[in-house]
Amino acid sequence: MGFHKITVHNPIVEMDGDEMTRVIWRMIKDKLIFPFLELDIKYFDLGLPHRDATDDRVTIESAEATLKYVL
Repeated sequence: MGFHKITVHNPIVEMDGDEMTRVIWRMIKDKLIFPFLELDIKYFDLGLPHRDATDDRVTIESAEATLKYVL
């Protein structure tokens, strides 16, 4: 017997970190969130290599998204 996912209407801002936090967060999402919720995720990679590659612009953009989506 199947079930319906709950649809979350407001976007969610996801800020991904470095190393083990990234691995653990992926496991949490895969096992506890994605099977049950339908989400519009605004994803930001805040890992050090990406922050360096964007000259920290991604950090500013993630903060702006947080304000925009009223988190």
